[in-house]
Amino acid sequence: MEDQLRQGSNTEKPKRKYLKFVFGFFGIILVALILYTAGFWAVYYYKQWQGQKAVQKLAEELERIKKADYERAMADTYGGKTPQETLQMYIEAVEKGDYELASKYFIEEKREKELKSLSRATEKFIKEYLILLNEAIKNQGNYSWDKNYFSIDKPIGVRVILYPNGIWKIIEI
Repeated sequence: MEDQLRQGSNTEKPKRKYLKFVFGFFGIILVALILYTAGFWAVYYYKQWQGQKAVQKLAEELERIKKADYERAMADTYGGKTPQETLQMYIEAVEKGDYELASKYFIEEKREKELKSLSRATEKFIKEYLILLNEAIKNQGNYSWDKNYFSIDKPIGVRVILYPNGIWKIIEI
């Protein structure tokens, strides 16, 4: 009988070892799969968090730029209370040959280009230019639907914008 018990227990030991091995093997695979999935989601959420931080930084930078532009626009007092007044002030400065002053009636981004253009222009060109501008100022022109832009199309194109401080600035002629 002892022999039978030994034989029965001997057959159980390999089965137990086999079951332990199988459960251990699948347990390791399950743990590895869980860790891999957790790692995948951790990386996914980390990347998402990084993207949100980048968007937040960009929004803050755009807000800073917008604020700086607004402050510059509020400090810029060259121009008139109407588009026609600004254009008249510009014409008078060009007639006097004060191209530095004339360029200040333009939006900031266009001032340097306008100053160079006027400084390099011939006397004949300036006279013809002034004739066109004096004719243009007599035209009614058109406001945009929001009343923040004004344009004259004939005999020369003129585009003007209303700054936040109530001053009209020339965009282009």
